[in-house]
Amino acid sequence: MGKTRMTVLDVRASVAGLRNQLLGARVANVYDLDPKTYLIKTAKGGDKVLLLMESGIRFHSTSFNRDKSNTPSGFTLKLRKHIRTKRVEEVRQLGVDRVVAFTFGAGEEAFHLVLELFAGGNIILLDHQCKIMALLRNHVDEQTGAKTAVNEFYSLDASRENRKISMELLISVIEKPAPHEKALLKDSLTKDLDYGLALVEHAMLGAGIELKVKLADFKASNTADALGKLLAALEEVDSLIASLGAEGRSVPGYIIRKDRNEESPYDDFAPVLLRQFASKAVLPFDSLDKAMDAYFSVAEGQRLEQQKEQQQKAAVSKVERVRRAHEASLQALQQEEELNYRKASLLEANLTLVDNAILVVNSLLAQGTDWAALRRTVKEEARRGNPVASAIHGLKLETNQITLILADEDADQTAPATTVDVDLGVNAYSNAQSYYSCKKKAAAKADKTLQAGDKALKGAERKAKEDLKRADTAAPSAMQPMRKPHWFEKFAWFVTSENFLVVAGRDAQQNELLVKRHMAKGDLYLHADLHGAATHIIKNHTREPVPPLSIAQAGLSCVCRSAAWDAKMVTSAYWVHPEQVSKSAPTGEYLTTGSFMIRGRKNYLPPNPLVMGFGLLFRVDDSCLAHHLGERRVRGATGDDG
Repeated sequence: MGKTRMTVLDVRASVAGLRNQLLGARVANVYDLDPKTYLIKTAKGGDKVLLLMESGIRFHSTSFNRDKSNTPSGFTLKLRKHIRTKRVEEVRQLGVDRVVAFTFGAGEEAFHLVLELFAGGNIILLDHQCKIMALLRNHVDEQTGAKTAVNEFYSLDASRENRKISMELLISVIEKPAPHEKALLKDSLTKDLDYGLALVEHAMLGAGIELKVKLADFKASNTADALGKLLAALEEVDSLIASLGAEGRSVPGYIIRKDRNEESPYDDFAPVLLRQFASKAVLPFDSLDKAMDAYFSVAEGQRLEQQKEQQQKAAVSKVERVRRAHEASLQALQQEEELNYRKASLLEANLTLVDNAILVVNSLLAQGTDWAALRRTVKEEARRGNPVASAIHGLKLETNQITLILADEDADQTAPATTVDVDLGVNAYSNAQSYYSCKKKAAAKADKTLQAGDKALKGAERKAKEDLKRADTAAPSAMQPMRKPHWFEKFAWFVTSENFLVVAGRDAQQNELLVKRHMAKGDLYLHADLHGAATHIIKNHTREPVPPLSIAQAGLSCVCRSAAWDAKMVTSAYWVHPEQVSKSAPTGEYLTTGSFMIRGRKNYLPPNPLVMGFGLLFRVDDSCLAHHLGERRVRGATGDDG
């Protein structure tokens, strides 16, 4: 994806949109997603808004659930301590900088959370006097020397204000000496003006100036007409910036794709359609906030997919490493076994030569010959053509061994000869037996290695499958679109087999709320004359009476949610119409919260066994609706066979 962080224009538009959502909202909690990304959960009038802020990158509300850290960081705990339960009083951009300040609480209880979106970024918590209480990183401004650290003061009023474009300002920027001969005009305008690259390109296209024109070439062909057009285009940009978020209006957003193809990847997002986007496919949104949420959610999804692929590759590579190590170890043992067998065979094929060499060396040593003199003697005899001396390749007298060069006369004469270490303490046959013993040990070790390697390989494969399964199950749940809960989900509820919603109160307050706010004409009220019985309401979405089967199922739930369940007592519930339910108590009596007076006849249901269960509710895709029509129809209705 192309764009990776917000521009000044994006910040201004996003602040305007977030003010409508956040002002007056109360902070419910704060979470950290990673060391630089934080999620602030707010509530306002029953609506929940999740504000996501990433240091140096972005801030916007989000409609996606994300995995949160199991253990909150120290910075998160600091935020929770000071801003949780506080009301959002202000959201503003500091001048034309990419800095946003959120104010929680008022007066001496106020705290400011400053998000810096430039350079390395930062998130800073200030008290009501703008004294730094906590921050993500310490730094010192290279130009002013101002230090940003705990217990230092952070000015919310020292931000840069937007300089309105004028001919004098434009000429001063263009007349500045170019840093090098290939410097572009748009780079100079971006550096010395407060617009940013995107708005500079928008203005240049509006003035009919090529985006790749060099500063030197523009100066050489500088005309009053070209300057006038560029000035007019930049003045239009000033008006565009001033109009963003005016009068508290939400700013629409757009996602720009990489080319004209509607399926091409996302490349940019913006609050206005700039001229450089004319040749690309555009995806419109109601607000820039929603556009950024969709844009960055795709980027996060791609990042999660890459992490998943890396986990899969790591799991497979572990198995491959174990397999290669096992094969290398087995191959080394097999080679050792073959080499020992060959040496033993060569010793047996040259018994006389080996015994003569052992005898000669031992005789010279017994005569007290010096080791150096012995080596000279062997070399001299070899030059004279002595076959025994010619076979001696080296002397390892410190280990009581000599090295012989042996070859099998019956084998291929072009094959290289083999060097064999021979023990001077035993004869040639004993040396051969010693190599046979080494060959058997290597063979036994190879068998054990083969068996152990198979176990290790199976263990590595099993571990890899577990890692792959964990990656498959964990990655998709990392970020999912949030579902807005239905109004009845805060109560106990179920859907009858005939598709009628039954809602029950979990406590006395919910019983009161159900009757006063959610019971309507055509619904049915159910209760049981038992302690702890919950108020049940059958919501009738049809103009027909509620079918008997749905009433029976709601009555069963009413009895099971009472003291009858613990007492294992079979009893029955009753139902009445909404107009029979009253909060007016008889004279001299008082109705507690969640209790109601029933006037008129109670319709008692037959006793039911105390049976409850649970089910899984699935959302059916729209393409599959036709396969499920009539599954929860009213029993006994026209067309029902059973």
